[in-house]
Amino acid sequence: MALVTNTKKSTSINRWNIIFAALAALGGVCWGLQLTKGLQMTNLGVNTMWGLYIVGFMIFTGVAAGSLLFAAVPYLFKLDEFKPYTPIASYLGAVSSIVAASLFIVVDIGNPERAWLFVTSGNLTSPMFWDFLMLASYMVISIIFTRQLIQVKEGKKEEAGVKFIAWIAFAAGILVTVTSFVFCFQIARPLWNTPVQPLSFLAAALVAALSVLMILATLLNRSGYLQMPVNLLGKMGKAAAVLLCIELIIVVGEALIGLYPGGGEEYAAFSWLVFGKGAIGFWLELVALAAAILLLAKQGDAGKAGGIVAGAVIALIAIYLIKSNLLQAQLFNPLLTYAGPPVYGGTSGPYVPSLIEIGLSLGIVSLGALLMNLGLSKLKL
Repeated sequence: MALVTNTKKSTSINRWNIIFAALAALGGVCWGLQLTKGLQMTNLGVNTMWGLYIVGFMIFTGVAAGSLLFAAVPYLFKLDEFKPYTPIASYLGAVSSIVAASLFIVVDIGNPERAWLFVTSGNLTSPMFWDFLMLASYMVISIIFTRQLIQVKEGKKEEAGVKFIAWIAFAAGILVTVTSFVFCFQIARPLWNTPVQPLSFLAAALVAALSVLMILATLLNRSGYLQMPVNLLGKMGKAAAVLLCIELIIVVGEALIGLYPGGGEEYAAFSWLVFGKGAIGFWLELVALAAAILLLAKQGDAGKAGGIVAGAVIALIAIYLIKSNLLQAQLFNPLLTYAGPPVYGGTSGPYVPSLIEIGLSLGIVSLGALLMNLGLSKLKL
């Protein structure tokens, strides 16, 4: 029986390795085209200098932070039932998510050699440099934490011995709010320059991490790699539903506050988002939030893994739309338009990623998934 299970596990992992490697290679081809022909291969432009790549960076930074929190909380708050799964969460934050988040920044820069400037010419007062330091610290903390959790699982270390690194991981996870500073410190961008953004980024990070972990746990259950009880998936789903309720309140609250005055810069931006060219994305965002909340809450109570996974996928879509819509509403409605012909100023949009952007992003995500799968097969997670 054990031989059959191990064979099934190995076959499943190898099959996924081939798929992820092929998609990562496709992403490499797309990156090659972007490097040789320039960023005009993307749909980024004067107004939309931030698009799919930056949203990908935000999401995977959130997955890394949320994974650290998920791995740390059971050892700090005596949630013993989740302890067997913490090495997987920590490794997800240590390698897969950090690599993906970092690569999204590299491809967004355009010329990859410029990434070295973060080290050689880093500005200590810049929130972007703080992001760089945070990602580097996530990698170090997660690797140490993962190693110690594996030692605990093998009986080489006492559980009490990981409490110190767990506190550090917990604090590092909370500091995902630093990512929001890149946006909310910009006083010329009123939609971003709000004190609620750090809370929104933290809630989104936790939702993204929980969603990825629920999907991953379900796939690993089916492959025979582990057996996480459905009731634990249900608890994770209900926690994600609560966090999505917070995001829904923030989204609706910001829109109502922006629209109520009937004039001004924020009104123009939210009018574009709610009633104008960005309306499709905004209303899809609300539908996705509501659907994910209902599915995760209801299926969590019912203990149905399929419904929980569907809710997790929709939750990830909702988080993507929240970040993408927030970027577009402000970028397409700047306080100061650019000088020159009308093509360089005024309202336009919405932004839709090009095929090159989609292919490259899919490749980055697949590379992260490949590294995750290799960790599952090579390490005792």
